[in-house]
Amino acid sequence: MSERLSSRCSDLKRLCDTIAKAVASAIREMVGTAEGGLIVTMGADGTPTKSIDRAAEDAVLAQLRASGLGFKVLSEEIGEVLIGEKPDYFLHLDPLDGTFNAIKGIPFYSVSIYISKDDCHFGYVCDLASGSKYYAEAGRGAWFDPGLCLCVSKTSDLKDFSISAYTLRPHTARMVGIGDKVRRIRTLGSTSLEMVLVASGKLDAFVDLRGMLRVVDVAAGKLILEEAGGIITDAEARELHLDGNMWQRTDLIGSNRLRHNDLLQLIGGGSH
Repeated sequence: MSERLSSRCSDLKRLCDTIAKAVASAIREMVGTAEGGLIVTMGADGTPTKSIDRAAEDAVLAQLRASGLGFKVLSEEIGEVLIGEKPDYFLHLDPLDGTFNAIKGIPFYSVSIYISKDDCHFGYVCDLASGSKYYAEAGRGAWFDPGLCLCVSKTSDLKDFSISAYTLRPHTARMVGIGDKVRRIRTLGSTSLEMVLVASGKLDAFVDLRGMLRVVDVAAGKLILEEAGGIITDAEARELHLDGNMWQRTDLIGSNRLRHNDLLQLIGGGSH
């Protein structure tokens, strides 16, 4: 790992591995149960927090507190929380990305962690059902345990594209242009995992036109995809900025870069 990551991010990766293991253990008995779907409160992002979300977030925060490091955490359930007297890092957290899948027992859900300070930027996504880990450090590439380099696909013809895509009533027509051009569309239910599938070349693009994605949903996946050679913008072709505002909601287009502009044109540049 020393060759792939700086010593600082190697330490952060080990912490994230510990966190992912703790989250998987904390939610294991809730996966596929009605209990996991019980609403316990309203999250800081304005959406309901399920009991399985709370268990996942509590597991992450417990590991962060035990680490001895200081963190300013931005999480979709609890909002902003300070761990330690002085924050060493800023952390964007989605403790359980794919809550519906987890509650229904569909094995596609993850924990997503983005850690930053000054020139240190580290993204980490763990598939909690399979244990697969994806990570990246800015300027050092993207990786998949046990040390395989991630690289986006070389697919250059839209008719051969396999994409993951989301839309929302009453604007489903925005997806028609893309649907008529690409080979296949999937909707898998965990944004961060779908972004790393693009980073690994298993999908060619990820398109989310719901206007609902938050910074905590995309922070880690954004870095991993970009380090794997991909590109991510909003539907107006603007770069995404992680400005710490978790209530910033946006469309998202992530791709292997080769036909990104074509994808943007097919959705009308984001026009409704």
